[in-house]
Amino acid sequence: MAGDQIFSGRAERFRDRIYGSAKGELRLELVWRDMLEHLPLQSTALDCWDAGGGLGQISARLANLGHRVVLSEPAEDMLALARAELARSELQGRVDCRQETLQQHLADGAAAEGYDLVVCHAVLEWLAQPQQALSGLIAALRPGAYLSLLVYNVHAIAIGNLIKGNLRKVNAERFAGEPGSFTPPSPQEPAQLGVFLEQSGLDVIGKRSVRFALDFMPRALRAERSLDDVMAVEWQFGNREPYWQLGRYVHLVCRKPLGG
Repeated sequence: MAGDQIFSGRAERFRDRIYGSAKGELRLELVWRDMLEHLPLQSTALDCWDAGGGLGQISARLANLGHRVVLSEPAEDMLALARAELARSELQGRVDCRQETLQQHLADGAAAEGYDLVVCHAVLEWLAQPQQALSGLIAALRPGAYLSLLVYNVHAIAIGNLIKGNLRKVNAERFAGEPGSFTPPSPQEPAQLGVFLEQSGLDVIGKRSVRFALDFMPRALRAERSLDDVMAVEWQFGNREPYWQLGRYVHLVCRKPLGG
């Protein structure tokens, strides 16, 4: 869709500088642990859709547990790296990789029969019309199905600018990223997002911040703290008030009622 940001040509940079970094590892492990806690991933095989799945880390983990996975990713080089990693893990036959946007997947009827689990991690904030896309994701859920939603948190941008002393930017509430930057154009407000999900008929069964402890920590101290220690603090406080609304990202796990 016009206005959406697609990261074509940046796959290796994402792999090495973001997903390959401590902050990328922390994000992945916290989100996966939260998914294992709230979703029935170790019982019946599920039909899963990883919408905007990037390098396919979550798709690979789902496939490794025996689930059937469709991975949608519009950036050709991202999808190529995902396919290569799936091949190395001998999982390529268990993940259906498709070069497409989530809107294309919805429009061509591929999601018409619905999924047991829809995963959408760090995607909505890069879209021009995130609420419209989210409505499509919700429509792709079967009764009783789950949505794992990870979004970039607008509060983290505000807090980050306060820490840096960018008071004019905070006062003007200019939190959308500029074109081409790694600050997204549509950061989400967690409480408002929760209200929208509930008004759309979903039960929000899990709320957790991701990277509040790491990102509040001065950069000079991050290398001095073990990732395991930071992970422990993130996990201990991340689903409590008010911490769940303060992370760089917020992970919401939702379920569509059986009668929905």
